[in-house]
Amino acid sequence: MKRFQNVVLVIATLLLVSACASSAPRHMMFKEDPTSAISSVKPESGKAALVVGRSTSFGGAIEFDTYLDKVMIGVTKWKSYFFKTDIAPGVHYVISKAENMEPVKINFEPDRVYYIHQIPRMGVWKARISIALLTQQELISVCDNSCRLLIYDTNNVGDNLSDDDFKKAVDDYEKDVKEGQHKEYLDYKGMPVK
Repeated sequence: MKRFQNVVLVIATLLLVSACASSAPRHMMFKEDPTSAISSVKPESGKAALVVGRSTSFGGAIEFDTYLDKVMIGVTKWKSYFFKTDIAPGVHYVISKAENMEPVKINFEPDRVYYIHQIPRMGVWKARISIALLTQQELISVCDNSCRLLIYDTNNVGDNLSDDDFKKAVDDYEKDVKEGQHKEYLDYKGMPVK
């Protein structure tokens, strides 16, 4: 009897994990569109584009919220990516949030595409997040054609970042920069549109 219960528990766990892996994160929908590959993302005229990708199943069930300044622009889980093609040129903070907040300040220039890789790591209560700014080819190589495209569900929008959380994320980031951290971010220019 004990063996039967263990088999049932294993099967139920596998079904639950596969169901979670196949469902889109909240506020997002999967889109099956081969023309919307990472390599084909282009900004709207006079704007910049941002591609946010997550390439591993480690911590995959934990959703990573992403904000442009205070405005939610997308959520990732499992192996997925989304993009935004209408970013106004200028300095903006892109903030990824899980158990922690991981901001980066980018000077978005028109007619360029910027690539962020969200990397889960161990947390106390749930996955924490690290990020890396990549080239298009680097993001494509870590996603290895297994990342699924997500689009923001405008009928089910997420909450924006609170003023307090935004201030904390920006203050922490700027403090880190003054202490010599994030040097690799300071000169990041994204990729020009071809």
